[in-house]
Amino acid sequence: MADAEPLAPLTEAIDAGRTLGLDVERADGVRRESRERLGLVPDAYVVAFVGGTGVGKSTLLNALSGSTVSAAGVRRPTTAVPLAWVAADAAEQVAPLLHRLGVDRVATHQQADLRSLVIVDLPDLDSLEPSHRALVESVLPKLDVVAWVTDPEKYADAVLHDDFLREWLPRLERQAIVLNKVDRLDDEARGRVMDDLRGVLARDGRAAGDLPIFPVSAANGAAGTTGLREWLAANVEAKAVIAARLAAAARSAIAELADEVGVLAGATPGRSKEAVEPTPLVPEPARRRAIEGATQEALRVLDLRGVERQAVAATRARARRKGTGPIGLLTSAIYRFSGRQRSVADPAGYLRAWRGRGGLTRAAEQVQRAITDALPGTPPALRGRFAAAGESAGLERRLGEAIDRVVAQRGEVEPPSSRWWPAVGLLQSANTVLLIVAAAWIVLWVIARPEVASYELPIVGPMPAPIVWLAIALIAGYVLARLLSLHAGFLGRRWARRLTGDVRSAVESVVREQAFAPLAEIDAARATILRASARANGSRSET
Repeated sequence: MADAEPLAPLTEAIDAGRTLGLDVERADGVRRESRERLGLVPDAYVVAFVGGTGVGKSTLLNALSGSTVSAAGVRRPTTAVPLAWVAADAAEQVAPLLHRLGVDRVATHQQADLRSLVIVDLPDLDSLEPSHRALVESVLPKLDVVAWVTDPEKYADAVLHDDFLREWLPRLERQAIVLNKVDRLDDEARGRVMDDLRGVLARDGRAAGDLPIFPVSAANGAAGTTGLREWLAANVEAKAVIAARLAAAARSAIAELADEVGVLAGATPGRSKEAVEPTPLVPEPARRRAIEGATQEALRVLDLRGVERQAVAATRARARRKGTGPIGLLTSAIYRFSGRQRSVADPAGYLRAWRGRGGLTRAAEQVQRAITDALPGTPPALRGRFAAAGESAGLERRLGEAIDRVVAQRGEVEPPSSRWWPAVGLLQSANTVLLIVAAAWIVLWVIARPEVASYELPIVGPMPAPIVWLAIALIAGYVLARLLSLHAGFLGRRWARRLTGDVRSAVESVVREQAFAPLAEIDAARATILRASARANGSRSET
């Protein structure tokens, strides 16, 4: 990993895994082991010879040393406890590292080119003694380099491949296959065995050309191990070897978490590591349909048409107060104090009373259906939490609370007004005076029969002046009232559209925000794991 903190992506993945309720014990163990290893003897790296009985691990170590370091014989198992082979002047320095590996037996050497190297001869992995195999399995994650030792007779052994290589080849960065006893094969047979071994390794999970294979003849001493020795000596950059091994373990742990949450492990070609995002568990088209459906159902309960009617009625009620005469003021007061205005001309109150017009069950069902449809494709580790996100009662509650906040933000809305309405009110007042005068004149004319002028009207003929002026006052009052109502209706409808448009937008926003809110944390954690995997694998390609 190229990060300043090599374990940063792993830490992020572990935190995200905990958020999702995953079992992160193995990943956390890798992190603990990495921190511990980085703090122990970073200038030495550990190579272990791992193999089955009779493949010549001890003989191989003796050949590299040029002397008898580990006893080899026909009795099995020959190596009962691990043995470390280290440089004499580094023995004290690497003691904490060996203690961590559980290695107590130590043999030393004076070979300068292998000073940074610690070779550990482990017990046979297929030993009849169960503790030997358990020891090998416990030590493997702590090794910097693993040399899998086999021979022409056991290279396809089921224990080696089924129990070890298949699991560990993808998880370890620095590995090699040591094919011992090739001196028993002629050139043609050696070629066939090497080709077959590469095919077996490919089936075990490692590209045939990605893993070095060293044919050796430990029985021939140092001369028979030249290629292996050169490879070991070439890995003198101990810190790089250790960092690569720890990075491989971290990548493997992150990949396991990524697989659990159903995201593609590794960097996505053509995209920056920061821009990597997983495919949502609920596909985007399904989300959009669910949000649109839930919004429509929520708006149906809010009844925006009813809100518009209330808004227009509230505007007309305000127009009556400002643009009417004494009689209109009286009827307007009766309209208010009787409670009629609050019931038919109060858009804010009508909005606040939305719960009395129905529930949000149908809105919640739209979201629940989208989550249920996506459930079969959800990774098993997330299904419980994913299904809980579609729980109807919780969604109804969240949507209801969000809509209540939208309604509360509207406050006591104020209907629009017009500067012309007071002028109309003055005309209405003047017309009321005219109406009163005309009515009084008619009463006087009927009782006292004074001489009054007449007006010649089409079709009707001559009409007394009091009656004509009364008719004029009535017609003028009607026209003024009608004009006031039309203007108020125009302003009210325009205001109602703005009001309901704001409410519609706010409801759409809260439904979009709340519908899949429980999935947001799941999606964010999955994205974190994917980005951690991309960073780990991307930095691998940079090194």
